[in-house]
Amino acid sequence: MTTVLMGTVFSLVLLEGMLSLLYRGFVRYQEQQNRAAVQGGDDEVRVLCIGESTTAVAGDETGRLLVPHTSYPMQLQRILNARQSDVRFRVINSGMMGGTTEGVMAMLGPAMEAYQPHIIIAMMGIKDTADLLQPGLEWLPDGVRALRTVQLITWATEAVRLRREATGATVLNADDITDLPDGLRPGHNQLSKFVKETRMVGPDADIAADGDLQVATHLWFTDRHAAAVDRLQRIITEHGVGANLLARVLVTNRQADEAERVMRRAIAAVPEEGMYRVELAAVLVDQGRLDDADAVLAEARAELDGFWRPALVGEYITLGQAQVAQERGQHDEAISILDEMVPSFERDQANKAYFPQAGALRAIALGESFAAVGELDKAEEQLTLALRQRPGAHATMWLLGKVYRAQGRFSDEKALRRKLIAKRQRMAEYYELAKLFRLNGDEARISDLFDEGLAQIPSIGANHRRLYAAAERAGVQLIVMQYPSFSLELLHKYAPEADGVVFIDNEHIFDADPDRYFFEPRFPNSFSHYTVEGAALLAEHVADTVLEVTAAQFPVALPPDASQPRR
Repeated sequence: MTTVLMGTVFSLVLLEGMLSLLYRGFVRYQEQQNRAAVQGGDDEVRVLCIGESTTAVAGDETGRLLVPHTSYPMQLQRILNARQSDVRFRVINSGMMGGTTEGVMAMLGPAMEAYQPHIIIAMMGIKDTADLLQPGLEWLPDGVRALRTVQLITWATEAVRLRREATGATVLNADDITDLPDGLRPGHNQLSKFVKETRMVGPDADIAADGDLQVATHLWFTDRHAAAVDRLQRIITEHGVGANLLARVLVTNRQADEAERVMRRAIAAVPEEGMYRVELAAVLVDQGRLDDADAVLAEARAELDGFWRPALVGEYITLGQAQVAQERGQHDEAISILDEMVPSFERDQANKAYFPQAGALRAIALGESFAAVGELDKAEEQLTLALRQRPGAHATMWLLGKVYRAQGRFSDEKALRRKLIAKRQRMAEYYELAKLFRLNGDEARISDLFDEGLAQIPSIGANHRRLYAAAERAGVQLIVMQYPSFSLELLHKYAPEADGVVFIDNEHIFDADPDRYFFEPRFPNSFSHYTVEGAALLAEHVADTVLEVTAAQFPVALPPDASQPRR
């Protein structure tokens, strides 16, 4: 027995040594291949940016929308190519709207295969929740996981998982939507924000397009706008629904004029669908055409009896008219408009798969307008009501927190955020509570707060380990960065320092004017997105590191001083 045991141990040690040698050779080969690709005829360095919506989008020029064309990866490409001309940089934005680290990793394999990046930049983790982690080898101690034999098993498992979860650039079939990983499959909580067509609700509704609409939303959220538009055009032709969602996709892709044409064609084709007029008004508001939007809503009000489900449509007409008043700064008028609205809880519950709750939207709008005119008690009452109807709604939490802050009620805001953590169990809520601690002079509590969050949400650390392994295995330079206003010390709690991994410290880049650089969280489930200026500042900061890394890793491609701005 002793001989067998010793022989087994010896064999494992020998295997570990052989795998270590093979591993080093494999990584060196991959690095040589990457360098060869850069030094080849294309003279191109490919940078793959991964993360959630803080990577995918930023605020637009109006400060009203979150859009991909102002995102930090889009601006990073322009900055890199402007600062030097010896090699062309191509930056691929693989940020996911609503993405979790599980979803990001599910997209990573296909993205690496499609783009063969030389550099990966990761900023991820805020959308993870306590129930996200898939079973694996994360329970093993770090020292055991570092063994090459264990890594071989891990890599084999990872390869199977990536193939099972792979979501490449092809358009999915509606039947395949249920096969998507949870982190990539949009549900009705997302569809309800954008579909809003009365034919999708009620006992006689034809929901044959449901799967297709989820596919289109998935394509949109993963920044495949052209594929999303193509899919939605086919849905409209085949099922007669999807115009509202198509208009949203077009607006966020800087095609507001085309979105307007889509809605006007939809109104002409199906005049009984009153929500098309409501969405047309929203498109006009996005363009700043408030008088035109007001006229469309007034016309819709006059034709209300001719619409399907007029009571439902009427609620959204009122909400639209209140929004126009708010955009004009006429908050007293908005309050007056909303006072005439009597929302129906039963209708909200019956239609929630394809319509956001009108009662909650009314309470949020009233809360915002009351806050704007200084009636903070009434604002608190309405926002609290909205949270009762939609527990855990982040944008509502943010507004109510702003009201508490204006009254100096930091303890009430802290209690509110603790309730949100208990309800949502999402890492973003720990980040937001950390912001409050800093604002209230309790910075010493932030480290323990993060320890608590990461203990509850182990997927963040586990998926960063998967990322490290994937980059090392492919011989790709990995850059990991922290969200602006937070420290590298906190980042290293779940993304520890490691050989070959470069880190970017973004803690103080927005200190000069955070109100200018952070986009207010009006978008559903937002977390500190960035304005156009904020994304540009972040991209400039990231560009310094990318150029330094590129000059060091690919010396033939770039001169030694390439990280310095050209004059």
